[in-house]
Amino acid sequence: MIYKVYPSLNDFENLSRLKVESSDFANNFDYSNIVVNKPWGYEYLWFQNEKVAIWFLRITKGQSTSLHCHAKKRTSLIVLDGAVQCTTIDDKYQLKTLEAVVLEPCVFHSSMAIAEEGAFIMEIETPPMKGDLVRMHDAYGRQNTGYEKTNEYSTDFAAYEYFPFGEKDYTGWRFKNVEITLSKVRPEATESTLMIVPINGIARSKANNIIDVGEAYATSVSALREDEIESEGYSFLVFNRVADN
Repeated sequence: MIYKVYPSLNDFENLSRLKVESSDFANNFDYSNIVVNKPWGYEYLWFQNEKVAIWFLRITKGQSTSLHCHAKKRTSLIVLDGAVQCTTIDDKYQLKTLEAVVLEPCVFHSSMAIAEEGAFIMEIETPPMKGDLVRMHDAYGRQNTGYEKTNEYSTDFAAYEYFPFGEKDYTGWRFKNVEITLSKVRPEATESTLMIVPINGIARSKANNIIDVGEAYATSVSALREDEIESEGYSFLVFNRVADN
C-alpha cells in the first residue's frame, strides 16, 4: 500500500504560526560519508543528485521523529524493514515492509517504530534541501530548532548499518528482505516487484501521465502497467521483495 497525503487546513494554520527558516548551512553541506546521530536512532545520505536526496533512517523501537514538515519539498517514506506508524495532524498510517507514504510539501508528520526490532526507512526528498525543516512538537526538546549540527555527525561507520549507494559500479543493493535495483526500463508488476521511484528525468507516458521524480509508485498502478512511457533519459529505483536466505 502507498498512501498519498496532501496538506490540510490544519497543516497550513500551524505552519503559519511557526518560525519558517531554511538553513543555508544544512542546504549546502555535503552529507556524503557521514552518519547523523538522532535521539531516535540515526540517518545517513544514501544517494543524491540534483533532483532527489535519499536518506536511510534507523528508528529504534518506540522512538519517533519530531512532528515536522517541509515547506518546499515532497517526502516519500518507504519502510525497508520493521513496522512504522506515520502520524499526521489529521490521520495515522500503519506501514509494513515495502509500504510507503508520499507527503506533499507542508504536511506535518512523524514516524514511530512500532515493531519489536525497530524500523529501517528510506526517505526520499524532492528537491534536496536538508535545511527545509519546521519542527512543531518533539519528544526530545528540539521543537523550533533546525537540522542537527556537526557535533552529531560521525564517521565511525562500524557502529551503524551503513551501506550507501555506489552508483559507479551499481548493479543492486540488498538490505534484509528488500532488493533495490537501478533501471531505465519500467518493470512489470509481480508478486515480488512492488514499487518504483524515479530518481532522474521526467517520465511521461503516451497518455500524458507524468511519473514524478522522487515519488513512490506501486507497479500495479494502471497508468504504469498499461501505458507506454515515451520519455528518454529517466531512471527508476525498483523495489523488490526477496526471500530469506
